[in-house]
Amino acid sequence: MYAQLRLILKVGGQMNNIYIRSKHSIKRITLTFLVTLIPLIIAGFYKNGIKLYNENLVDIYGLFKPLIFILIGFFVGVIVNILYLTFKKEKINLLEKAFSSFHPLYGVLVGASISINANIYVFIIVTFIIFLISKLFKESKINIPALSILLIIIILKFTSNFTYLNPYEISRTFDLTLLDYFIGRGTGGVITSHGFLLIFSLLVLSTQKFYKKNISYGSIITFISLIVIYGLYKENSKFILESIFTNGILFAFIYIAPSIITSSYTKYGTLIYGILVGIITFVIYLFDPYISVYIGILIVSLFHKKLDKYSRKWLK
Repeated sequence: MYAQLRLILKVGGQMNNIYIRSKHSIKRITLTFLVTLIPLIIAGFYKNGIKLYNENLVDIYGLFKPLIFILIGFFVGVIVNILYLTFKKEKINLLEKAFSSFHPLYGVLVGASISINANIYVFIIVTFIIFLISKLFKESKINIPALSILLIIIILKFTSNFTYLNPYEISRTFDLTLLDYFIGRGTGGVITSHGFLLIFSLLVLSTQKFYKKNISYGSIITFISLIVIYGLYKENSKFILESIFTNGILFAFIYIAPSIITSSYTKYGTLIYGILVGIITFVIYLFDPYISVYIGILIVSLFHKKLDKYSRKWLK
């Protein structure tokens, strides 16, 4: 298993990552993440597919659109891996090529995070191009899912009236309570709005040794603390709930921020990484809630190696 993981990471050009010491293969780590996503996928399929279909707001394509985004994202990652290693003439079987990097997981995360209203062609083209470029440059120095989602949102903002609201939510006005957000009635990406399931996923992932839970907990606690302080100062409790549970921010903190490859890996480095992501997300959120978390993750990911390096010196 160790030799297999060394081979896979070498093929991906990422031999410097601490996770070459893990006994888990890239395929196993990917599948673990995907399993934890299953309840969220089911909830997202109901909210953004079945419910809309039952209300006669979408056709049969709209019914399955949440699943289509997830599947397309996965297969874009698989195809990019296979194309890259085929071009490199690596002599490994098709399954090993498909899971030779985390790109299939990245594709699922992108598909999970974008708006159900997103143009599917924009989603495919942007994801494929970013994924392919990241493979060609070998060493990924920036968070690939965050970059892909950010570009998709920017393009959609310039080409359409971007919103996370699905057709049912657009047609009605809601005054949501905390319980509503916990059972998934808030707005967000295709599968990112169910509070209870997000907490459950975080707890399950936290039991895995490869999961960088310091990043998730650090970013979540920091962001929520700043939002609560700001909301209390503005005497706006509704702002607090909306900020925490909408726009897929919690999902991004749990699944996208703690990237295996492009985030810190030391004990204190991961904690500082998470805190910085939370702070930057909060600051940008005040100006643009839709892109705040992805910009926060992207900025901090650029410095993840330096955070590990200097955290060793500062916190000996």
